[in-house]
Amino acid sequence: MIKVTLPDQSVTEYEAGVTLGQILPNWNPSLVKSTVAGKVDHTLVDMSHPLMESVTVSFVDASSKDGLNILRHSISHVMAQAVQESFAGAKVSIGPSIEDGFYYDFEYKETFTPDDLEKIEKRMRQIVAADCPFSRQEMSREEAIALFKDKDEPYKVELIQDLPPDVERVSLYRQGDYVDLCRGPHIPSTGMIKAFKLLNVAGAYWRGDEHNKMLQRIYGTGFATQEDLKNTCGSWKRRKEEITAAWARISICSRSTMKPGRV
Repeated sequence: MIKVTLPDQSVTEYEAGVTLGQILPNWNPSLVKSTVAGKVDHTLVDMSHPLMESVTVSFVDASSKDGLNILRHSISHVMAQAVQESFAGAKVSIGPSIEDGFYYDFEYKETFTPDDLEKIEKRMRQIVAADCPFSRQEMSREEAIALFKDKDEPYKVELIQDLPPDVERVSLYRQGDYVDLCRGPHIPSTGMIKAFKLLNVAGAYWRGDEHNKMLQRIYGTGFATQEDLKNTCGSWKRRKEEITAAWARISICSRSTMKPGRV
């Protein structure tokens, strides 16, 4: 048996191998729907993480800073799956969470359009509705290289090959039929995604090096609730309108003070 210290400082004994996902419903079932991950002795882990020794645990809400980062990174994986399922031949590179959302870089023969983003969002909503579990898998770097070579994913192969020599094993995450190289953690399942929006497409050199291939970066954002998404998008829209109006006023003032002269 192991002893688990819970957030209220109570201590409960469990069989070794128990997961955070098994502990939470017994401790506080009201938190299950909003909890995206956990912390074991201050280290972020998946809810499926097995506990093998006595530890202190806490739980991460989707609306917290850590929770939003995990949620958005999971949404980026869903976006990558949607892109590859919607656009044959698209290759993935990296897709982290960022301060206001997330992005993923793709190599694709055609330029993604606003209509394409709508198509990707539609497929993402289907993946979310399927409520696919995020499952972690570890394998040797040689096995991972072989896997991504077989999937014709050269960017993933390069990332693994460039890991330090002492890294012998890597972690991958799957949701449905999609697999990605990733340290994690991730939300328990795609069904926990409630609010997201794809924003725009920009160019980005692979690894930020202008000598490398130019990829297409799709930006998006995500929140714990639709209300948070709506409020934030409304603020962005108002800010854009304010900037546009300010530039218009500057332009009018500049024209009114101009004097005729020789060119």
